[in-house]
Amino acid sequence: MCGLVHDCGKMGLPPGLLEKRGALTAEERGEMQEHSVIGERILANVEDYAEVAKVVRHHHERWDGGGYPDGLAGEAIPLLARIVAVAEAYETMVRPQPYREALSFEKACSELKENADSQFDLKVVAPFVEVTLAREDEAYRSATRDEFHLLP
Repeated sequence: MCGLVHDCGKMGLPPGLLEKRGALTAEERGEMQEHSVIGERILANVEDYAEVAKVVRHHHERWDGGGYPDGLAGEAIPLLARIVAVAEAYETMVRPQPYREALSFEKACSELKENADSQFDLKVVAPFVEVTLAREDEAYRSATRDEFHLLP
């Protein structure tokens, strides 16, 4: 559930920000970073979603404390938020973005491993790469399976 709703706060962002090509300004980056707090605020109003709301708030925290919105580090970041962070980063890397081409499976895995113990929890990265991705087909690894898309 956390993975499905982790970016729901993007509904509250200014029009055009998500589709912008090129680098964001410092102000735009600050607006973008608000999506996790907005998402938490939305989900906090849903019965029995308190834990989901907490994960949504913290899915952009970094293992080394350099993330947002609260600068949490290490084990202070909820485990599900650490898992969502790795999965989201991987998906973002293997899908084309308005500002860059998609990375290959190999390059995306290399990026995750290089950033383990700084951006990501190594105890999440290792099983994601070595178990989850290793046993799946190319459509899964490139995030192109039909079920990965909400709209046709």
